[in-house]
Amino acid sequence: MAFFLLMALASIPLFLAVSLLFYSRSVNTKSFSIFLFLISLWQMGIAVLYSQDVFSLNVIDWLFRFFRSGPIFLMPVMYILGVIMVKQSPELAAFRKVFKMKWFVILMVISTIVYLINFTNAGIDGYEFVQDGMYSPEHLMPLYGALNVTFMINTLLVITNTILFAIAASGIRTRTLKIFYLHISIGAIFIFLNGVLSAFSPLPLYFSSFNSIIIAILLFLSYVRMQSGMLIQANDHLARQRTLLEKIMDINPNYLAVIDQNNRIIRLNDSICRLLSVSKEQLTHQDLSALMAIRELNPKQDRMLTRSGEIRYIKWSFEALELDSREVYTLFIGVDFTEQKNNEKLLLDSEKSKVVGELAASIAHEIRNPLTTVRGLIQLAKEKTDDPKLENIILEEIDRIVEVLKELLLLARPGTESPENGHKEIINVAEELENIHFLYQSVAIRENKFISIQNLLTSNGLIHIQKSHFKQIMINFLKNSLEATVPESKIKIKVDSPDGQIRIRIIDNGKGIAKSRLSRIGEPYYTTKEKGTGIGMAVCFKLIKDHDGDIKVNSKINWGTTITVTFPAASLGQPKTKAI
Repeated sequence: MAFFLLMALASIPLFLAVSLLFYSRSVNTKSFSIFLFLISLWQMGIAVLYSQDVFSLNVIDWLFRFFRSGPIFLMPVMYILGVIMVKQSPELAAFRKVFKMKWFVILMVISTIVYLINFTNAGIDGYEFVQDGMYSPEHLMPLYGALNVTFMINTLLVITNTILFAIAASGIRTRTLKIFYLHISIGAIFIFLNGVLSAFSPLPLYFSSFNSIIIAILLFLSYVRMQSGMLIQANDHLARQRTLLEKIMDINPNYLAVIDQNNRIIRLNDSICRLLSVSKEQLTHQDLSALMAIRELNPKQDRMLTRSGEIRYIKWSFEALELDSREVYTLFIGVDFTEQKNNEKLLLDSEKSKVVGELAASIAHEIRNPLTTVRGLIQLAKEKTDDPKLENIILEEIDRIVEVLKELLLLARPGTESPENGHKEIINVAEELENIHFLYQSVAIRENKFISIQNLLTSNGLIHIQKSHFKQIMINFLKNSLEATVPESKIKIKVDSPDGQIRIRIIDNGKGIAKSRLSRIGEPYYTTKEKGTGIGMAVCFKLIKDHDGDIKVNSKINWGTTITVTFPAASLGQPKTKAI
């Protein structure tokens, strides 16, 4: 009767081990299941010693030796639990020298040798019959042989492993894992000490069985608690990930709707809700037809007029999303290419402007010739008239038209010079800048602004350029600086000669130019002025380039602008060359 009761109790850890494998197949679960399985074998070995009424002595002897694998192989199992624990916990990196697979193999060999000795007389020499006692029925007590000391060494090793295991487990940061592994170490030490006390004390032999079963159940409950805690943490992590993915989906500029295999909408992002002026609650869990019924939405057309009156260009499509064979979803996606469409329109308008500019230049060339003839005739008529006032006005206006046409022609035919431009000449930059400063000083004083020249030249300051062109360039830049500055502002003109070049810098502390506009300075017909034409700067850029010069414009909003112009230095002995 005692045998069957003890076998039933010993089967509890085995049942718990098998049930865990149905619950999970992780490395932790498998290792802990083996731990419970070995405890079950250990207690079955104790139960066999109470089976003299059921089995013969030979069967009892064989079964006891076989079930002794439980306490013997618990030693390497405790060690492999430590290896797994250290691998899974980065904070236990210092213990990786202690818990290694090669040491596990060595301990496994030691336990195997102890187990084989167990099957010889050197391990177990026989059995002693123990009569009924006050608290214990009759049973057999094994008599150990000379090499049973190997079993004691194995027991000391498992206790040592368990202590190291407990020390390492105390360093785990995750509270649920830490508590579980500490429970295992404490439970294992208690089971082994309890077994030793039962074998070498007046306590009944089966006393350790009851305690071991209780510890096994407590460890199982601790495992379930640990797994529940990890599951809660995993669910929290998944919930945070889902929230993150939903936020990413909501800030996605594309228009997204997720549809399940029953054609029902399960998710909409904020972009499509704003586009269609609907809320998520209106369409979530509705049939796809409810989305398609919205008047503004037509997947067959790219152009869409929203309820707010805005025109959007959207390419609609369906993409299949297959998670597994049982879950298939469809992603209804709209890609907005309105900005691309607008850019294409701007590019087209730019091309139109270019064509118009070329046409204007062509017309200017055709108008210029007859204007010259008309001017000559009016000049003759002026000489024959007593009061030439009217003719003077007409001549002035014709001269203005000619100047504009000259600029248009200069842009229309880059790299050429008009006949009246003649050839290049050598000028002194310092002298010309002084002349320009003298002319504009009165203008600057009238506007309560200051223009200063700083001559840092270390050479003669000569360059190859027509005087009129140089004046046109400098006056244009100076006028721009005056217009960009407020009263009491300062404009500096610095001239020096680094690396054999003549460098002129016009520096102001005006309102500055935005970075987005700087790259377009010098383009024909591009201007930042309200009534500008964009021709003046384009002409200056072209003239500088035609004379092998270079120009750079640096500016910062509310700090000012610096225009740097460089020309190759010339000497008096150089020959004059025809303009290119």
